[in-house]
Amino acid sequence: MSSTSELQFIETDAGQIYDFIMYVLENGVTEELYPGDERRIFGETLATLVVALYSTMNDSAKQSTLRYARGDVLDALGEFAGVFRIEALPATTTVRFSLKEAVTQNIIITKGTRVTSDYSRYFKTTETTVLQAGSLYVDAEVESEEGGTTYNDIPVGEINVLVDMIPFIDGVSNTEETAGGGDEENDEDLRERIRLAPASRSTAGPKNSYKYYAVSADATVADAHVSSPSPGVVVITPILYGGEIPDQSVLDKVLAACNADDVRPLTDKVEVSAPTIQSYDIELKYYTTAANETAVVENIESSGGSIDQYIYWQGSSLDRNINPDYLRKLILCPEDSDGNHLTGADRVDIIKPVYTELSATTVAKFSGKLTVSHEVEG
Repeated sequence: MSSTSELQFIETDAGQIYDFIMYVLENGVTEELYPGDERRIFGETLATLVVALYSTMNDSAKQSTLRYARGDVLDALGEFAGVFRIEALPATTTVRFSLKEAVTQNIIITKGTRVTSDYSRYFKTTETTVLQAGSLYVDAEVESEEGGTTYNDIPVGEINVLVDMIPFIDGVSNTEETAGGGDEENDEDLRERIRLAPASRSTAGPKNSYKYYAVSADATVADAHVSSPSPGVVVITPILYGGEIPDQSVLDKVLAACNADDVRPLTDKVEVSAPTIQSYDIELKYYTTAANETAVVENIESSGGSIDQYIYWQGSSLDRNINPDYLRKLILCPEDSDGNHLTGADRVDIIKPVYTELSATTVAKFSGKLTVSHEVEG
């Protein structure tokens, strides 16, 4: 899109609108209007209103196109192509409801019983469960009340608060880390699927058709690589948002979507596999001045700093070679999360990683071995 010219339906340049209004007013009164003239002040006020009105009209017109549509308007455009926004997925885990001492009666844990770890992320049981008389515990499946990745990665044992009290139950605790939550599909990903939608109607098995169904199979799938290593064999390699490697349940969903009778050509054999992983170390030394040392160390080595940004960038996508030059750029010209430029190092020597070409189905992952030092010069 960066190479595409900006689309304008109505002129919204404030200077041109102002000049035109002043031209009309002065021609109407047949004299020049000087600063302070109430008629000129009226024109200036009118120009501001017209710019705002034209900008709103222009934005509304632009949203009629796929390139600029967003939110509900983009959803409406998607309906014409039969493409609908993927809803957020709840995270799931197993929670153990336990007693200190066994009781002589069954304890009913009703569907929808809520538990939490922090009083902000709530999970609920997905079905009614019975803790049998004489037993000290029972396990039940729970899912987050809302979808989203913020419900993932809650460690074992941290969901330990029973919100809806149940007689005799003394404790709750999740026995597995929470996983499977996915955010609602964002506008850019939905826009790309709408662009791919025409290919999905083909029965000839084009790459974009398989890719469309792969990324539509689950809300956590960010991208997919499609290849044909031999005639009649199609291999699909999905990757999740943030570069996460899909587990078997996601691979099964992608296979089911792409192997459906109305998707797969009769002669194709569809296979789905997780990306392969290429690990890399980081070893470097950077240089700065005494005046900038504190800020530079913070910008490069702190949580969310240049090194963390590189690790995320390098491991978040398929078909991305290991590129130390991008790490060099982030260290010399760091930016914060809002894109603001920060003070960087004066120079840097990067020993590891070295540039490595990867296959389109391989993702680079940081090994955890980090060796970083810095030196003050001048």
